[in-house]
Amino acid sequence: MGVSPAGYYKWLRREPSKREQKNRGLRHFLKEESDKQHCIPGYRKLWEAAVAYGFACNKKRVQRLLQSMGYRSRASKKRHGLAPRQKALRPAYNLLNRRFEVNQPNKVWASDITQVRCKEGWSYLCVILDLYSRRVIAWATSRINSASLVLTTLNKAWKTRRPDGEKLMFHSDQGVQYRALETLRWHRKRKITVSMSGKGNCWDNACSESFFAQYKKEWISNLGEMSRQEMTMQSRLYIDTYYNPVRRHGTLGGMSPIDFERMN
Repeated sequence: MGVSPAGYYKWLRREPSKREQKNRGLRHFLKEESDKQHCIPGYRKLWEAAVAYGFACNKKRVQRLLQSMGYRSRASKKRHGLAPRQKALRPAYNLLNRRFEVNQPNKVWASDITQVRCKEGWSYLCVILDLYSRRVIAWATSRINSASLVLTTLNKAWKTRRPDGEKLMFHSDQGVQYRALETLRWHRKRKITVSMSGKGNCWDNACSESFFAQYKKEWISNLGEMSRQEMTMQSRLYIDTYYNPVRRHGTLGGMSPIDFERMN
């Protein structure tokens, strides 16, 4: 091999270089950090942890050491039923501020999206309620949770109610579907005021959350496994033949949403 025995043993006895010593310490840290998290978090996260701990290193060095240790971070699984990442703006302020009692129709609309497991995978239901009567004025289903689902529902509501946009507030959570550029442009074109719940605060959109709780408890939970087509049909039955015309609400004096609108 062209190496003398003396040279070989000298190489074995040599002191590790400063870089090798640092790499050894860094490898030890990376292993401990990965074991602590029971996974391989990814070289960027591990690099951030190493720098925070006091190691002077760059991302490429951490990535190279992880590869030499045989570590591979798991690739993210494909997200079925979710739209590709959408361009979204900052959330709007919570202008509604839990003032759910509204004195006239088309003054405040509230919206939310829920998911239902079907034979083919998830199906998503978007609804818009008029807080005056708690009536579901529009709804739509889709196999993809996206801004398109929200826009489909909004267009249905607009066609059905024909409100004065300048006097209307639209309230939702901070979901990217509601913050999407195309959704906010839709509101801006009609001069609608947009309000959004505080981050992760379901109570700020309690009326929509309550509707979905009733929808699942009173209807969906009593049905067996459904196809997406059957889920859409059952949603129509619940909303159009029971919830809007029949289901009584304590906040409406014991009347259904449709009866309340007729009487007022």
